[in-house]
Amino acid sequence: MRTFAFLAYTAEGRRRRGVIVAENAAGAAALLRARGLMPAEVVVRPAAARGAGRGLFGRRRLDRDLLAVFTRQMAVLLGAGLAADAALDAVQASAGAARLEGLAAETKARLLKGEPFSLALAAAAGELPAYVTAALRAGEQSGELAAVFQTLADHLEASGAERAQIASALVYPAFVASVSVLVAFVLTTSVAPEIVAMFEATGRPLPRLTQILMAVTGFVRGHWPLLLAALAALAGFLALVARTPALRARRDRLLMALPLVGRLARMAAEAQYLRTLALVVNSRLPLVEALGAAAGVLAQDRHRAEAAAAAETLRRGASLASALGGLSFLSPVGRQLVQAGEASARLGPMTERAARLAEAWSATARKRVAVLIEPLLMVVVGMMVLTIVLAVLLPIFDLQATINP
Repeated sequence: MRTFAFLAYTAEGRRRRGVIVAENAAGAAALLRARGLMPAEVVVRPAAARGAGRGLFGRRRLDRDLLAVFTRQMAVLLGAGLAADAALDAVQASAGAARLEGLAAETKARLLKGEPFSLALAAAAGELPAYVTAALRAGEQSGELAAVFQTLADHLEASGAERAQIASALVYPAFVASVSVLVAFVLTTSVAPEIVAMFEATGRPLPRLTQILMAVTGFVRGHWPLLLAALAALAGFLALVARTPALRARRDRLLMALPLVGRLARMAAEAQYLRTLALVVNSRLPLVEALGAAAGVLAQDRHRAEAAAAAETLRRGASLASALGGLSFLSPVGRQLVQAGEASARLGPMTERAARLAEAWSATARKRVAVLIEPLLMVVVGMMVLTIVLAVLLPIFDLQATINP
């Protein structure tokens, strides 16, 4: 099976574009005619147009909002008893977005070639979050793919609502900061030079604050290409750090040493690890494989190594409590809940409860940071504007004192 992009017309003469899966172009045209469409153009969909495209610094991920829509549709369709390929056909027919339609078509094409659903979706999407791929793989092995899609849809929708709430809280300070920066730019480039010229005519020295402001403004004017090049070099270096294991490990150690950033990173790692562990355990995957799958979703190399060591410890016959004891990012409460689940033979529900608790803590911490960012940003912008205004006004006050001694 191959994926074809088509241009067709309805009986009313309306133009339609989309993608379709068929053996060849003739089969694709026949399928379009069976749908009541008149094919005008049917071509093999190029790889660059598929979901597995690449961005500037790597593979482009599927938008999380579209991924949430896709998982919700698949959860409903699979829960209704449809086979995976039929569910993908239904998603493609009702997608409403070219990106989602192409994702469904490409996934079905790979699925019909014999690829597992998790790998087919990951290849079609370009790059999925690791916990999504791990959960889908566990759902395939356990035969609970519909339940996994349901859990993923709930999780993605909840996290999307949380991100939207935090972004909305930062809209106003961002707007005020932008206007303030614009006002400061006008003052430093238009008003301040005129006042400085008038002041210098008197032969008196400029106030120290005004001298510093004009020196900074002159440096930016004279070296802005160099500053842009430095910013570009910094962006390139950060991208290199993210892709080099040794540099990435040093960056992670530095970030984890910071009080607030390190705490948020540990809480995020705990929430992600427990969520994936809950998904794969509830999908009836063996516990050793579940720990291995959960280890693969962690972003930091140190945390991933600790989780892989925990899986290896469990494989050697140790208890789950001993295996989880080496995880530095796991809170005592989360560890106790998982251990209680193991002792009571309710590991899945208790891990799910631990995951929800960790996610709630992480969300609360991020919201507190977002609430603090707003006044801090306003204070920083206010101090910047005040400094510029004082640098402009001080020469005026000195001129007034000269004129009216």
